[in-house]
Amino acid sequence: MKRTLLTLLILTLPALAFAQLKVGTMNPDEVLEALPETAQVEEDLQRFVQERQQSYQNRYQTWIEEVTAYSERLEAGELSEEEQAREEERLMDGQEELNSLQNRIERQIQQRQNDLFTPLLNRVEQAMEEVASELGLEFVINKTASTGDPIVYYSSERGVDITEMVIERLTQN
Repeated sequence: MKRTLLTLLILTLPALAFAQLKVGTMNPDEVLEALPETAQVEEDLQRFVQERQQSYQNRYQTWIEEVTAYSERLEAGELSEEEQAREEERLMDGQEELNSLQNRIERQIQQRQNDLFTPLLNRVEQAMEEVASELGLEFVINKTASTGDPIVYYSSERGVDITEMVIERLTQN
């Protein structure tokens, strides 16, 4: 009898401890979409990406033209073996330069995205902390992942969704 009571107590203690927790959920993507600044940030980022892509595309087009000119001269028999070796090395250097440029551009885009979105994300975090504190929440759980897959697979209707309150806090100014 004592053993059964002890087992029951051990099994119910964690449930009692969790019953005391106040947990809220929030959809950060929905909050960001509701901010007027997000559209401007996305537009700035898109413009930056297009500029970098155009820069890469221009350099790539020049390299393609160089490869085409080399191929035509090679087929016409206009190049000695020494000239052919020099041209092939120059074109391979150009291809490596393109690969390096592409990697550099990808890093620049990632950095620009971080620079643009960090202030917005900091504001969202601050507003979320304020709302959670006002509601006496102990945890706020991300409602969805960036892929749209839920991080929390089950949430009762009793859970407090603070998404709208965070949006109101951020947009009331």
